[in-house]
Amino acid sequence: MKRKIFLPLLAAGLALSLCACSPADFMAYLYGSEDAVKEEPAYVQYDGSNGVSVIYDTSVWEAPTEPQPDTVSLMCGTSFNYTAVLLQVTDTYTDFLAQSGEELAAETTAIEQDVSFTVPDAVTQAVGYDCGSYQAVFAQITYDSGLTVYVSAMTHSAGTDHIVALLQGVFPTAQTPESAAALLEPAA
Repeated sequence: MKRKIFLPLLAAGLALSLCACSPADFMAYLYGSEDAVKEEPAYVQYDGSNGVSVIYDTSVWEAPTEPQPDTVSLMCGTSFNYTAVLLQVTDTYTDFLAQSGEELAAETTAIEQDVSFTVPDAVTQAVGYDCGSYQAVFAQITYDSGLTVYVSAMTHSAGTDHIVALLQGVFPTAQTPESAAALLEPAA
């Protein structure tokens, strides 16, 4: 019996030592950690059919999907530490930020937090909520072209910097700001 257990443990130990990966790195990879080792950043542009383009880092975010015609969805992380971001284009909101905050307050106890960021050629409004076990960010980005993108984001991560970084690479399709286009250029 001891031999049956020892051989798989020995094999796992050898595999970890050969890949220069510590047991802590391996556990962080399995269960999710903000410190988990990731590959180098690789920025890619995705053009949604709803008129929204997003530049995202493939080492952080999964490939975007379009779960409904007016929405682009991005996910990252593991089942224990994940983030979901929806980029929606619609004209049915009268006050997106207030409505979203009211709906969240009806479901959970949330502490409102300031969230601010800038996007070239756009006016941004955002609010964040600390809901205990997760963070929520709601944002409205109105571009000079007239397009408004409504953002709903939830994360089990302690911070929201990765969401803000993603939103700075969102823009109307075919109207790439210079700063977003620079992300696609390889680092010198």
